[in-house]
Amino acid sequence: MKKCIIIAIALLAIGYGSASAQAVWGGRIGLSRPTVSSEGYSVNGKFGVELGPVLYYTLKENFYLNSGAMFSLKAFDFGDESLNMYYMDIPLYAGYSIPVNKLSLYAQAGPFMGIKLAESEESGLKNFNAGLGIMAGINLKRFKVELGYQAGLLNVVDDADFSARLSSLFIGVSYVF
Repeated sequence: MKKCIIIAIALLAIGYGSASAQAVWGGRIGLSRPTVSSEGYSVNGKFGVELGPVLYYTLKENFYLNSGAMFSLKAFDFGDESLNMYYMDIPLYAGYSIPVNKLSLYAQAGPFMGIKLAESEESGLKNFNAGLGIMAGINLKRFKVELGYQAGLLNVVDDADFSARLSSLFIGVSYVF
């Protein structure tokens, strides 16, 4: 897990250092709703906060890469029991924006990895998640309003006889400097 965090930080630093003129930093805050699903059965979680730094790196004209380090609360209620898990989600999305008058519409997609940092009690879930994400939004000057979905592709259950995937839907607002 430490290797994944170090690699992600190194990639962000290298990308920023090699293209500071084409890179724009910012921050995002929003709400996410996790879902755990297995073989046609799914459990929706509670809405939780999601926040962290973001990096937009322009490749060519309207094409860009988007990454960040989103701190995300993934919370579930199971009757009288509740489970709160704290993740660091690191996306690497390729995007395209379309200018429309004073705003632009954009869509982006790509892989993400999620690293569980802590949990309220032992969950039996693995500390690593990865999958594919998609996001769309509206950009007005330095503000972005975004809606997205991350579909977990890995088994997150630490049990050889059971398999489940962790996904989440999110809405957020970003500001770039």
